[in-house]
Amino acid sequence: MIKFGTDGWRAIIAREFTFDNLRLVVQAIGEYLNSRSVNYGVFIGYDNRFLSEEFALEAGKVLSVMGHKILISEEAIPTPVTAFMVRELGMSGALMITASHNPSQYNGIKFIPHYGGPADSNITNEIEDNLNKISSGIIQKININDIEIAADDYNIGYISDFNKYRENLLSLFDIDMIKNSGLKVTVDLMNGAAFNIFPDILKNHLQLEIIALNDKRDPLFNGKLPDPSEKNLKSLKKAMADNNSDIGLALDGDADRFGVIDRRGVFLNPNNIISLCLYYLLNTRKYEPGDFVVRTVATTHLLDSICDEKNIDLIEKPVGFKYIGKEMLSGKVIIGGEESGGLSIKGHIPEKDGLLAHLMLLEIQAFLKNKHGDYYLSDYLNDIYAKFGKFYNTRLDIKIPENKKKEVIGYFSGLIGDKIDKRNAVELIDTDGTKIIFDDGSWILIRASGTEPLIRCYIESKDESFFKTLNDYVNKTIEEICN
Repeated sequence: MIKFGTDGWRAIIAREFTFDNLRLVVQAIGEYLNSRSVNYGVFIGYDNRFLSEEFALEAGKVLSVMGHKILISEEAIPTPVTAFMVRELGMSGALMITASHNPSQYNGIKFIPHYGGPADSNITNEIEDNLNKISSGIIQKININDIEIAADDYNIGYISDFNKYRENLLSLFDIDMIKNSGLKVTVDLMNGAAFNIFPDILKNHLQLEIIALNDKRDPLFNGKLPDPSEKNLKSLKKAMADNNSDIGLALDGDADRFGVIDRRGVFLNPNNIISLCLYYLLNTRKYEPGDFVVRTVATTHLLDSICDEKNIDLIEKPVGFKYIGKEMLSGKVIIGGEESGGLSIKGHIPEKDGLLAHLMLLEIQAFLKNKHGDYYLSDYLNDIYAKFGKFYNTRLDIKIPENKKKEVIGYFSGLIGDKIDKRNAVELIDTDGTKIIFDDGSWILIRASGTEPLIRCYIESKDESFFKTLNDYVNKTIEEICN
């Protein structure tokens, strides 16, 4: 049972993520490409995890046997670099061997179509259907070990030049302002795939003074989770203080997610960062009529307030950057963001990119330093709060029995017309899970995990007291239903 989640297939190495299963998945992807008679080659990138480069080569051999020209990165690279390269090279698609921010015992594979963004559900459903056909014998299974072919006869080449990605990334920002800012930066690479390219950009292209943490390959990620959440950035916060840095930046295992701490020691969550970036972009860039903003159903409504002030349309999509990426193909999306740490902007790939987010934050911090001196990201966020109100938000991951998921979802779907602490539940949105909007704009979203015995609960309110009430209500209600 190999299932593609919101962003590829991930599993534990040697248990489910084996060479045999990898070959099955890659063949299923190859069948998808062959069914569309597209054969412009496939690019393969990989992260720093155990056996990632070996898995990448094995995948290349399968696709080569199926008639595809293969280019493999010579070193571990971020997912957004892989996504960029498929468009830059004009190839049919790309594979990225990564388990992103999962624990070190996991590996995974993402399929990135020709447009350079996450595969949508129609594509992954077809790949899963091909998997079933291979497993059942409807499609003959390819076993490269049974094919007599010399190593040199595989149509596989290697590439190490990713300058076009750097050039495109740098073209989106005020590089001179960043260079002249004198910013001191501490960066936590988390032993991930950006361990070479990101320090190079900061030091050699932006000429910044940097302190780099966890900047060597370590498939065990130094015994930590390669996820730039607040609880995993204590060492970054300490190093910032020790080195008197202006900003601390962190990237997850494949560098598509970001984490940031400012000079005041404040961790800014992705909801706040996306809002801050949008506010800055709308006040420093010019956009075309019809340009709009996209967020997922679980992402802060502070974005809505900012868009309302500027008379910019905002579109709400299901959870998963693949839905944002699809909208970005229009070329009209100012910024696309999701609360789990995904962000991209107009002029860039339709894929989340942690390096992009960090360069934007460096421009913003340089701008604030030039204009106000000792003024940092949390100060800028407080200015935004002063204008639009403070938005309190959180995500709760609550373990529940699998057979209770529907009951929980059903209960919250029935809240319309009810009151919680004198607030009326006035609107139900079922784009993805169950989202209840209250008469003051507060909301809760209840989603069942498709891969774990979890209910994910998102809560937001501008009223701190009601925020705490909703938090308690959700926890208590789910506990009662499950017991």
